Amino acid sequence: MTFAPLESLIIADASPLIGLAKIGRLGLLRALTRELWIPRAVWLEVTAGASGRAEAGDLVSHLAGAVRDVDPVLAGKFARQVDPGEAAAVALAITSPGCLLLIDDAEGRRVAESAGIRCIGAAGLLLRAKRAGLIPSLSADLSALRLCGYFLSERLVGQLLAAAGERVAE
Repeated sequence: MTFAPLESLIIADASPLIGLAKIGRLGLLRALTRELWIPRAVWLEVTAGASGRAEAGDLVSHLAGAVRDVDPVLAGKFARQVDPGEAAAVALAITSPGCLLLIDDAEGRRVAESAGIRCIGAAGLLLRAKRAGLIPSLSADLSALRLCGYFLSERLVGQLLAAAGERVAE
């Protein structure tokens, strides 16, 4: 097992939360951070209509205490560029220096990074978990994400597997 530094705060957007919940890995967030926050807009996004989805219970049980309100004026500054959940996540991250933003949407990441926010996606979080010895196989978890409809390019998967020291399929 190698050491993965614990983040002091991770702020999360909806799609990585849903993806991690679908593969049963939502608990990794608590193992990799001291504190997890999600904007209320993200909470509404992940729980709206979730009652019929298999991962609904995990989402509610893991995230209920993490919900935070966001300055609507600040979130509104990003609403023209990204969806409401992403805008709220970026706004919350701006007001939380040093946090790590868990976000997969390319435009959302671009907006966040241009504001000086550190970002990671669900796949990057899984790499951290593998390095920390929290999951046995990054390849298996990336495959599980893809099976539930998550887009991960072959190039990204290859880079992640190489970084994890796992064999890249030919």
